[in-house]
Amino acid sequence: MGYPVPEIQTAFITRYRANTTLHGLLTGATAPEWGVFDADGVPVGYPGDYIVTFPITNQIGEDMSFDADATDTFQQVSIFTKSRGFARARAIAKEVKNTTHKQALDLSASNFNQYLLLFEADQELPDGTNQHIPQRYKLQTQG
Repeated sequence: MGYPVPEIQTAFITRYRANTTLHGLLTGATAPEWGVFDADGVPVGYPGDYIVTFPITNQIGEDMSFDADATDTFQQVSIFTKSRGFARARAIAKEVKNTTHKQALDLSASNFNQYLLLFEADQELPDGTNQHIPQRYKLQTQG
């Protein structure tokens, strides 16, 4: 059985790091990371706004048939800002959604094909200091 999850993680991070609109929205972001990290990659005390993305659940795919493997991955994309109010966090979340929802990812290294990438939900979570908007995407693959 194939396992496309590492390539999915890499594809999400690569997509966001290449997005020049996000470069401008993520205050304090610099090359090469541009404020986009995997779950354990945020430097301690990172001073700017940032995005963290990671697969939260992987399961046998809905489209498993005959000899073809299938994996459904639920990917979380969390936006964190340090500004007061949610205006900047919402602008970043909007750009993330625009560049992710219904868009193809290159998973060729995994021998899987992605045929569905849908936005599922988001939520606004203030904590008094940071603004946090986690988004969840469903990605279906077959290989």
